[in-house]
Amino acid sequence: MKNILKIITLIAVTLLVTVSCDFEDSNYDMLTKETDPTATYYVQFTDAAQTAQTSVSLSGALVDIETTVAITLMGVPQSQDISVNLTLAPSSTMTANMFVLSANSITIPAGQTSGSVNFKTVAANMPVGETVKFALTLDAGEHSSPNENGTSLLYTLKRIEFCPLENGSADLAGSWSVTSDLNTGSVANPAWFTEDSLSAVANGAKLDVSGLSVSFLNNFWGENVVAGGTFTMDIAGNGFVTIPRQYIYSSDWGDDYEIEGSGTWTNCGGKPTLTFTYDIYYAGDSAGLAATYKAYLNGPYLGGTFTLN
Repeated sequence: MKNILKIITLIAVTLLVTVSCDFEDSNYDMLTKETDPTATYYVQFTDAAQTAQTSVSLSGALVDIETTVAITLMGVPQSQDISVNLTLAPSSTMTANMFVLSANSITIPAGQTSGSVNFKTVAANMPVGETVKFALTLDAGEHSSPNENGTSLLYTLKRIEFCPLENGSADLAGSWSVTSDLNTGSVANPAWFTEDSLSAVANGAKLDVSGLSVSFLNNFWGENVVAGGTFTMDIAGNGFVTIPRQYIYSSDWGDDYEIEGSGTWTNCGGKPTLTFTYDIYYAGDSAGLAATYKAYLNGPYLGGTFTLN
């Protein structure tokens, strides 16, 4: 009896698979082998909404936004090229000198389903710190998408506010005061630790910085600095600063300490600013003092914002 049931089940499964395959083949034929070349087709923008902003190279030069304006064929590939005209929409706030479009029309080659042209901003001509709109409409005649959203493109673009250093790190040399202390209002007694003012000397593309974190060691950590106190900060032209891990000072307890951190500089407005976080380490340790005792601070870092006097 069991063998008969097995045979019946096997035959049923075989028939089901056969029917299923026949059904799939029929649908496949309908979709691909029996298409109507005269069927209506439409054209619309692809990825018609984008948001981007300019950037800055390591040397401090403006970096333009580059992307594509693309269209897609909704329907059967055609036997001839399809040409679509592009027009700047009245809602566009980008003037002609703020961008370069490689062509004012897009061609979808015969047998293909998409086409594109290149778009690039001219960042130097864009307003600083403001958002502008690049808006296009497409015209493919009767083959334009019946959906208004399909025939409209909107890129929202911004030139970031960035003021390069005219003389490299020399523009950041001098004395710096603390304008915002990361650990103000921390659990620790405020008298234990406040950030120190800094002094900085230009050293090529770097700054030799002195005075940072002496009060942290003296007041929070309970040791006195007896040697060192100066470290090197790397200054990048794109607004970033890095403090590679390095020796910073020695204490009267016979311990050597290291520092590591990162942040940014700004040069817009009245005076340059430095904003960075850092930690102090026993030489060779993987965990810093601030990270280890973060419960007493406002997080696992020291630092803040400093303004050039």
